[in-house]
Amino acid sequence: MHRITHGRSGNYRPFLEHIARRKGRRRTTIRVRQKRAAAPPTLTPRQIDRICDACAYWDDGAREWRGSVRNRLLWALLAESGLRLGEALGLQHRDWHTGRGDTPFIEVVAREHQHEVRAKSGYRRLYVSDEVDRLYGEYVWQLCEAGADLVTDDFDASYVFVNLDREPRFAPWKPDSVYDLVDRLRRELDGQVPKGWTPHWFRHSHATALLLSGVPMHVVSRRLGHADVQTTMSTYAHVTEDAELRAVADWAKLTASWRAALDTEPIGPC
Repeated sequence: MHRITHGRSGNYRPFLEHIARRKGRRRTTIRVRQKRAAAPPTLTPRQIDRICDACAYWDDGAREWRGSVRNRLLWALLAESGLRLGEALGLQHRDWHTGRGDTPFIEVVAREHQHEVRAKSGYRRLYVSDEVDRLYGEYVWQLCEAGADLVTDDFDASYVFVNLDREPRFAPWKPDSVYDLVDRLRRELDGQVPKGWTPHWFRHSHATALLLSGVPMHVVSRRLGHADVQTTMSTYAHVTEDAELRAVADWAKLTASWRAALDTEPIGPC
């Protein structure tokens, strides 16, 4: 008996198989691989530290912070929570639950904002480290020293990130003002951090660090506020494929205090 082999060796087909079939076998002669989406840009832990330190640093000799604690708090929070910039600017003091022997956390709440920033993904709870919680406490103390608690009837309902050096003082911080800060930091840190970094890079860095540290995809998705885990998988598929990222920095050390594994609260509608 004659036999014919198609495609891979060992794939047996009878000699007149093409006649017996009513329809021929349709197979693409040349397979075109779909281009993988570019990996989202990230910052390494060292670069994140440089941005934070350029805003404020702890002076051991004087036992106090030097620089803008507000600015450092913003970058530290974005790096540690994966928040979008608009979500961070929309935080009110009542959303920040300081640790009292337990784990501190923030609540992302959808509400109207005069600068039209919003919680894009609805409600979610995000645990943060004691270090960021202490930085927030220092910032609140500085706000009260400056009189921020005296210009409002309800300090808890006032926004965390506010104007400090321009009028109207203690008004919610504008995204444009944050980008003015970004431009200044880009100039100051030229050659030390990527030239085109933006606040959203902290979000990508956060997700990448968690995935490289072994945090399950569904936990990362919930922490980012993605309505569908598929969005997370599509955006960060490169993380599990590109082993070279593991050599960039000590991601495990960076995420040790983030407590992302405790994020079990369901998210709201997108």
